[in-house]
Amino acid sequence: MEITDPTLVFFLITIGLVGIGAETLTPGGIFPGLIGLISLALGVVGAVQIGVSAVGAGLLLLSIALFIAAAAFNAYRPLSIASVIALIASGIFLFPRDQDPTSIIAVVIGGAALGALLLFVIERAATVKASPVRYGPEELVGVSGEVRASLDPSGQVFVDGTLWQAELAEGSGPVRLGQQITVEEVRGLTLVVRTAEEPPPERDMSNNQAHEGVDR
Repeated sequence: MEITDPTLVFFLITIGLVGIGAETLTPGGIFPGLIGLISLALGVVGAVQIGVSAVGAGLLLLSIALFIAAAAFNAYRPLSIASVIALIASGIFLFPRDQDPTSIIAVVIGGAALGALLLFVIERAATVKASPVRYGPEELVGVSGEVRASLDPSGQVFVDGTLWQAELAEGSGPVRLGQQITVEEVRGLTLVVRTAEEPPPERDMSNNQAHEGVDR
């Protein structure tokens, strides 16, 4: 496979970094990380075929370092802006372009858009991280959510803005990606769930009454 278009190679590398960054900051989506890995691999292949300049490679590494620093310091704006500028500059100087103004304009616009997308993910993650805990996990009982990794019998669910490890309640069948679930119980940091369509299990009222009689 030959990839010899400098602009395409730059976008593949940038999309790869955005996808991997999004998966790292907001895990559980699967697709951003997968697309990022494929794009980055293709971009690296193209970069090897074309040959990169030391200045462009240095600016790209600087941009990555600034993105990481921005995430570490809760989306500190000066670092965020500097990271996007370094990303755009790396796209201009990474490969020889024969002074093609169309190519440079595409790099500037595309780099700015993809950099802004990654910064949005960084700021979103920083906002969630800084949000105070409003209640204990036990208050999630009865709350609905969405399956992010198939439950058979364990997986991951997205409930009330947070990704949780989860396992199926006894007697509940496999639940696939995207299905709705309801939290039945909280065991430590794991949610016990069943599909939203399933009714909750009936409780043994006679046993409950017997226990109440003993308590009295």
